[in-house]
Amino acid sequence: MLEIHGKKDCPFAWRVRLTARQKAVDFDWLPYDVPVPDPRTAEHNPERKSPLLWEDGFSLAESVIVAQYLDESREGRRLMPANARDRARARLLLATVVAKLEVTPSHAESRAAAVEKARRGQAALDRALSDGRAYLGGDSPSLPDLMLWPFLALQERDGVPPQPARAAEYWRRVKDVPELVATRP
Repeated sequence: MLEIHGKKDCPFAWRVRLTARQKAVDFDWLPYDVPVPDPRTAEHNPERKSPLLWEDGFSLAESVIVAQYLDESREGRRLMPANARDRARARLLLATVVAKLEVTPSHAESRAAAVEKARRGQAALDRALSDGRAYLGGDSPSLPDLMLWPFLALQERDGVPPQPARAAEYWRRVKDVPELVATRP
């Protein structure tokens, strides 16, 4: 059985659970920061990485890498495009727009700096959606979309809901996606 290890409220671990759910992959979620963690956490994730994928002795860390592995190793709709140019565009979105949104004000040393970073990231998301696509990858959610949804959810929870207009509309449309809701910490 595939195991996903991590901190209970970690947005990076949430990304991996979201990707697994989007791909309809069965997994055990093993948070290590609960009062009584599953014994497998000490055995399979002794360094307490968040997230960590473990499967039959194979382990992998880093949320985007784990998400790409799940996409490439499992059946179902591909989350990264087949076309090389579109795949390069998706990777660029991961490196730019998604990276700019990787902040949660409640976990930051400086709330003001985190809010400013979130607003810059939301503006970048707004620009990325300016071509009229429903999602960053087109008509259906792609890996870049999944990688930013947990951060948008936590930013909204922290009183920094997505704006400007296209980013706000995008978030209104996706925040109740069943896979996102089902994997929420």
